[in-house]
Amino acid sequence: MFSSTFAAVIFFLILFYYYVKRVYFTLYGPIPGLSPQFLLGNLFQTGVIGKNRSFNEIFLDLKSRFGDVFQYWLGPTRIIVISQFEDVQHIYSHRHIYDQGDIFTEKISLVNPYAILCLKGSAFKRHSSIVTPLFRRYKVNAYLDTINDCTDKLLSRWKNSNDESNKIHLNMIEQCQQLLLSIFGFVAFEYDLQTLDDQYNYQRNELTEAFHIHLGAAVYAIQLPMILAKLYLLNPTYRRAKTIIDRYLNEMIEQELRETSDMRTARKKTSLIASLVASLQQDESIEEKKSEEDKKGLSRAEVIGEMLSFLSAGYSTTSTSLVWFIFFISKYPTIQKKLKDELLQYEQQYLSIEQLDSLVYLDCVLKELFRFIPPVPGTVRTLVTNDQLPSTGFHLYKGEQIFISFYGLNRDARYCPGSIDPNQFYPERFLNKMDEKNKIDSTTFGGGHRQCIGQDFARLELKAICSRLMQHVTFGDGGEQINAGGYKQTDTILPKNIAVTITFD
Repeated sequence: MFSSTFAAVIFFLILFYYYVKRVYFTLYGPIPGLSPQFLLGNLFQTGVIGKNRSFNEIFLDLKSRFGDVFQYWLGPTRIIVISQFEDVQHIYSHRHIYDQGDIFTEKISLVNPYAILCLKGSAFKRHSSIVTPLFRRYKVNAYLDTINDCTDKLLSRWKNSNDESNKIHLNMIEQCQQLLLSIFGFVAFEYDLQTLDDQYNYQRNELTEAFHIHLGAAVYAIQLPMILAKLYLLNPTYRRAKTIIDRYLNEMIEQELRETSDMRTARKKTSLIASLVASLQQDESIEEKKSEEDKKGLSRAEVIGEMLSFLSAGYSTTSTSLVWFIFFISKYPTIQKKLKDELLQYEQQYLSIEQLDSLVYLDCVLKELFRFIPPVPGTVRTLVTNDQLPSTGFHLYKGEQIFISFYGLNRDARYCPGSIDPNQFYPERFLNKMDEKNKIDSTTFGGGHRQCIGQDFARLELKAICSRLMQHVTFGDGGEQINAGGYKQTDTILPKNIAVTITFD
């Protein structure tokens, strides 16, 4: 009896294995790609697991092997990777066919279900109507003084701790993350997160460490099967990090609630926290019973979700670009000198918006930075109906997930401005404003109706910080091995090795 039961169980497991392998882990259709492994997909084959390779490297290698369109398995999740410019434009311009990726709405929502990134349809429109207007260019310009003040605080920290002119700084990633988190705390929530306090000079503070864990959990959620992702999020380290983040976010809300309603009403058109708190539903139980189309305002959980979403973005992507800026100018002293020469006329004064706009060469450097090393490898869309790509001709089907590879586009000579090798960091390629290709840097922020809503602020923030740094310090190469660059895959693409000297001018 036992042996027959055991045999039946084994038979069932074998059938289950072959069924799952056939349905979820089998290469099919005319689109090329690597045959996926059971549960792991292509993650082990391509070195994400085991060798810690980054997706930008992997997708560039697969593009050279398979062409502009290929299949890839992020563990159990199949995506179709596209890096053909005309096909990408088609995807962005047909919002009724290509909606927000299910990777966001199903996987990222495990760590933040109320982030605007994870919403579709009426819920997305409701959230977007509250937060999107606050990130338009003419409104973000008002934050310039705050950006400069925080950058000066970081410079002061460096000056106080820079007791040797040839001291090698190994913690630029943490320093940049703390700066960007501080700026966004003041700009978005009028709250001092204290991430630039001197005592946190050489290590992550409580909040930055919690965000590091939170964003790492989002990466694991994407790569793991749904059930394993949910189990992973039960671990004590993640739960503790979530508790720390929630405590800070609730403190920000309570600080805003202590303001008068009249003051909040006057500020909500220019202040994210005032706008979010002003949108709090008067009676959540009543709103919960309504259809999504009829709901008004945001629940407290939704407000916290949006705050977490914006803080994560402000902490992560822009700080990554700043780290890469410091790395490249430490490697290219000629580029650094050109930046300083352009700023000489202003000495060390605070720059106005008009003066920032006049910095043509800095514009070129930042465009090249976004082109050469976008902080994230790409974005995802999901088909809501069948379609055919106009250039490559591949047929796509409802429910399939499309990954638009920023690296595949930006490192392609067909779309890169000028004649210089696209694998070379060369800002001068953007000096020719008549070159129809010189908008390739904008792919970093996505496109269509789901493009990054904070891109105007991110561009201003990065340009203001970089100009302020170049007015005061020179970054030197810390050494061939310890400042070797390379790629480190986290929620963004960071330098694997960065070590610089800081000399005050």
